[in-house]
Amino acid sequence: MSNAQKNDAGLVAAVVYEDLSLFEYGCAVEVFSLPRPELGAGWYRFTTVACTRGPLRGAGGIQIVADGDLKLFDEAKTIIVPGWSNVATPVPEDLCQALHRASERGTRVMSICTGAFVLAAAGLLNGKKATTHWRHAAELARRYPDIQVEPDVLYVDAGNILTSAGSIAGIDLCLHLIRRDHGARIANHVA
Repeated sequence: MSNAQKNDAGLVAAVVYEDLSLFEYGCAVEVFSLPRPELGAGWYRFTTVACTRGPLRGAGGIQIVADGDLKLFDEAKTIIVPGWSNVATPVPEDLCQALHRASERGTRVMSICTGAFVLAAAGLLNGKKATTHWRHAAELARRYPDIQVEPDVLYVDAGNILTSAGSIAGIDLCLHLIRRDHGARIANHVA
């Protein structure tokens, strides 16, 4: 195995959906999809995964074309769920099942902001500490009493399951992942 393969940070798969929260998605794109040739081999590869069929529109009407469907989770080392557009909107069961299977395989699953509701619906936060946007923390705790909701932290790293508070805290969590994978020097360079 070459050094590039040993140090490969792997595929980061960001979930896209109807009425996508563009800022949270943009955080993932900015941190993990931009080419960084100055950092050498082993940087992240990035893809978008549609959780539903058909044309998707993000907030503000922008059209989204995903790279593929939930099968791409099979290749991912890290899955990112951007803020869920409306916490009252049910999470598709096939997305919940795909996230659960990926987590069982050891794939890191991360949410930004209200994406924590998706991880909770998939059962990935049961018995764990987690966070979400402060405005929705009480609702997350009410709906999912098996989760220890931490409303006053930027992010929670529970091993392979990670959650961030609001949108801007998602950037902090993305940089935390880089620090875990590549060290503080590289994370500071990206920041």
